[in-house]
Formats: sequence, structure tokens, C-alpha cells
Amino acid sequence: MRASLLTRAGSLAAAAVIATTGAIATAGAAGATTHARRLPTHLSVATVPASHDRTVILGRLTSEGFPLRNKTVFLDRKSGIFLIQVAHRYTDRHGAVAFIVGPLKKATQYVLVFKGNLNFAPSHSRFVTARP
Repeated sequence: MRASLLTRAGSLAAAAVIATTGAIATAGAAGATTHARRLPTHLSVATVPASHDRTVILGRLTSEGFPLRNKTVFLDRKSGIFLIQVAHRYTDRHGAVAFIVGPLKKATQYVLVFKGNLNFAPSHSRFVTARP
């Protein structure tokens, strides 16, 4: 009778350990799936010479073909291997944004950056070169 009592106690302890680790694994898996999927974004860019010393950098922010309004887009200037934040603007109702740069002394590369938020993934445009 004594062996069966120890066997029962051992199997009860084993069941408790399995139940505890199973609950922890389930809680960990549930916590990992609580992140919402962020929609992909696309940031297009173009340059237009405005005058002999100024250039307009135009951008359009979309997600799956739909314009994103009232989102912050940053203009970054390339300096060596670093990006320096120059300005920021909010997109209009068409997802468009415009920056005027200049006067320029030498050719300078710029990129538009959207840092993302809870619903939309971050994105950046290609580099464009503004020439004096």
C-alpha cells in the first residue's frame, strides 16, 4: 500500500508540472499573437526645379493604393553615411507632401521617411538628388 501511495503522489506532482508548463507555454503563445498586423506603405518621390537655386521635393504616401492623410513624413539629407533630419510635414487628403530645398551650393541627396505607427508599417522613398 505504501508504494502505491508514493506512486500516486509522484504522478500528481508530474501532472501539476505538466499543467503549469502547458499554461505558461499557452500564455506565451497568446502574448506573441496579440501584435496586430501593420499594413504596408509606399512612399514615392519626385523632384521639380522651382527656380535657379531651389528645388521642390514631392512625395506621396499610400497604403495598398489608398492615400494616407494627416501622417508625418520626414525629409532627411544624406551626409556621408548618416541621415540628417531636415524637416517634416503632414500629408494632405491625397497623401501628398512637398518640401522646398535650397539654395544649394552642391548636389545634395534627400530621402523621404515615414516612421510608421500602430496601423501602418514604416517606409522610405528612394534617394533623389537636388542640384544647384
